[in-house]
Order: sequence, then C-alpha cells, then structure tokens
Amino acid sequence: MKLLYLSGAPRVSTQLKADAGGARAHILGVINGFKALNWDVSEFIVGNRIMKAGHKTDFQKSLSKSFFKRLAADIIRITYGMYNTRLSYRKHRHVDCVYERLGAFQLMGMKFRKNGVPWILETNSVLYEEAKNDRKSIILSGVCKRMEARAYASCDYLICVTDELKTMVLDHFNIDPAKIFVVPNGVDTDRFDPNSVAPIREHEEFTVGFVGSVIAWCGVDVLIKAVEILRKEIPIKVTVVGDGLKKNEWEADCKQAGLEDTVRFVGRKPWNQIPSYIGGFDVCYSGQVATTSGKMYHSPLKIYEYLSMGKPVIAAKFQDAANMIQDGNNGFCFKSGNVEDLVEKIRMAYRFFQEGKFDVDTIRQPVVKSHSWKSRIEYILKETKTLN
Repeated sequence: MKLLYLSGAPRVSTQLKADAGGARAHILGVINGFKALNWDVSEFIVGNRIMKAGHKTDFQKSLSKSFFKRLAADIIRITYGMYNTRLSYRKHRHVDCVYERLGAFQLMGMKFRKNGVPWILETNSVLYEEAKNDRKSIILSGVCKRMEARAYASCDYLICVTDELKTMVLDHFNIDPAKIFVVPNGVDTDRFDPNSVAPIREHEEFTVGFVGSVIAWCGVDVLIKAVEILRKEIPIKVTVVGDGLKKNEWEADCKQAGLEDTVRFVGRKPWNQIPSYIGGFDVCYSGQVATTSGKMYHSPLKIYEYLSMGKPVIAAKFQDAANMIQDGNNGFCFKSGNVEDLVEKIRMAYRFFQEGKFDVDTIRQPVVKSHSWKSRIEYILKETKTLN
C-alpha cells in the first residue's frame, strides 16, 4: 500500500532546524508509524521545500506584530497553496491514500479525493480561530474558515487529537461526526529512551523542566509563580527549552522577581538534543491553560515524550494528562492555572524524588506498550476499514 503524507504549512518542516518542533515530531511519528506497518510512504511537505530553498521558516513573531505582513502572508499562502495542490497531485497521483496535516488556507488533499483517492485529514485545532486569536498569524480568518469547512466536509476521515477538539469542530462546522476519530499524540519510544542519551543538565539542584513552544497556553508563567513561592523552601531550579511569543516577557518577569538564576530559558535547541535535555530534568512540567476560546483542546506531545524518558510529570489535568498520569506513580496532576495546587504538587514530587519513589521502568513501560506512533496508526487503520 502506498501513502502520501501532505503538509502545506510553510513553517512546518521535518528538517533538523525546523522551528515547529512539535509538528516535526508528529509528522515523523505518523510517517514512521505507517512505515512500521509496511506501507510505502512518500511525502510532500511544503516546509521542507522552503527550507531547501534557503528560506527561514521562523516568522511567527514578526507576523504577530504587523497587520500588513500577515495580510501579505495570507495571500501568499492561498496562491502558493493552489500551486502546491496541483504540483503534489502531478508528482504523486498513483497512491492508495493521502494523509494530510491541515494548515491554514490549505486543501491539498482535495484534488486527490476528487480523483478517487481516500483522504485522511488530521487537525490539531479549530484552525482559523487559533491562527487568528492565539497565534495572531492571519488576517483573512473568514477565508480560512471557509477553506477549513470545505476540507472537513470533503475528507473521508478526520483525525482530532482530543475529544474536546472533536466537540469544538462539530460546534463550528456542519460535518458528519461518524467520520471523526479521536487519536491523541504518540511518541517515538526508540528516540525517547533514557538508555540511549547522555543527559544535559543546566542546574545541579532539583530541576523541573519544560520543553516546547513558549506561548501563552503552555502555562510556564504559572510554574514561575509557583517557584517564586517555593524557592526559599526547597532547592528548586527550572529549565525551559524552547522559544515563542512569551519567552522575552517571561524572562523579564523572572529578572524582575530575582529568579534569573533559578529559572533558566535556554532557547530552542536542535531536535536531536531534546531527549538529552529531558534526561537532565528530575521532574517534567506540562501546564497548559485554556486558549482564548476558553478551552484546552491540545494533545500535549511532551507528556508522552517525558514519560517515555522515564521521567515523572506534573501536568495540568486535561484529557491526556488525566488518562496518562497516576498521582504518585508517574507524577501528579494539578488544576490548570492554579498556582497553589501546583505548589503543593511540586512539594509532593520533590518529596517523592528525594525518597526515590519514582521508578524509571515503571514510568516508561506503559508508554512503550500502548502509546507508540505505531500503535496510533494501527488504531487509525482499524477504524478506517476501507483502507485495509
């Protein structure tokens, strides 16, 4: 069986220097999951083509500050998307299925679907709303919404990463719920293996670590407030790996609070170094807060990566965390945005860490068994029976 993986977003790439690390991991995970099940996989990833041409993909910060840059970028994405739709079909028309990661103003799988090729579409948000309100990366949200609606209505199967997202999609768009499958993120358990990396530590003391995009809904500011309360009580340090719209602001907040030596923002690091950084954490943090929609609909990839590294996780209690985290066994859940609850959970995690109660194998093995990308693709193929 032949699969074509499609991604039209210009800043999403599988290159090592790609700025959207989470998207990169997800794309490679899906591709490798299909390959592990003996599919022949080709790919048409626009971000890769842009990077090969020598252009930088990290332009989110500049877009968020300029109306005219966003408008120009919207027009370019629409026209470039039409070109890439025709090009991808011309190059890869002889496939058994296409799997597309939805991007703003993109309908790449539509051409294949019109010619009888099954189209699996994956969405990670109500795209037009997130891009306008949270990422502040588009102006033509009405056009984006109409194109998103066409994509959802036309695809054969729609993959949503959480039940919350499925509900939001159904609230915003008139589509058949029977074709929607909820498939959370997975993890490459070979890459995120504590036995295969040399840990990188920024601090000698007990360290709570975060890896990901430093943006409003990641909740790193909640962690900073908790650490400000705890720093005189326990020898706590924080390492933040990643970049984003909030990095400079939160660094300034730490400096103002006298936390510049306690909370270290190390910036974006190469993709192949991320397991080593996680290996240098004692406890990991996944503290999402609600987006401007008032909801948290993401499937935090980092939870699976942290656990695959055998690390305990302190996580905001949304769907993935509630399903994955067992208090005292592999971490603790806290009420999202609640500093007092987070403080208490960090105290408990520190005590468990000091007493040696967190066991690497106990934390890692359930992830290896049930949450690899291969297991995610097996589920998709089981549900999309016409592809078997």
